[in-house]
Amino acid sequence: MSKPRYALIADDIRAKINRGDYAPGDQLPTKAQLMEQWNAALNTVARAINELRDEGLVETFHGVGSFVQAPTPPTEDDTDDELGHLRARVEQLEAMCARVEQLEALMMEVFSNLGLTYPATPESTGVSREAM
Repeated sequence: MSKPRYALIADDIRAKINRGDYAPGDQLPTKAQLMEQWNAALNTVARAINELRDEGLVETFHGVGSFVQAPTPPTEDDTDDELGHLRARVEQLEAMCARVEQLEALMMEVFSNLGLTYPATPESTGVSREAM
């Protein structure tokens, strides 16, 4: 199922903002220009602009046009939330690393019990994990 046309228009403008094609303070193309470019109705273009405005990416002035807004600096709450998510992810990764080390120790034991030599690990070849 494809996206509605207004979402495609909003996605295109959003991508151009994120890429820097439209910098903060730049005026977006007029609704008439977007209608022509996208072969879309006025309501479709207006809905796309409204979506971007609701996201805080653009500001619209009646009779003047829509302009790219400067990104708002993250609030302390945003920073705390992001930091919390990062800490949780680090804990998950540390737990995964510990599990991999446990599994490797078990594999070494299995190889030993079968009289086989366990394949060289990066640590035993002098390659650090950071280099991988």
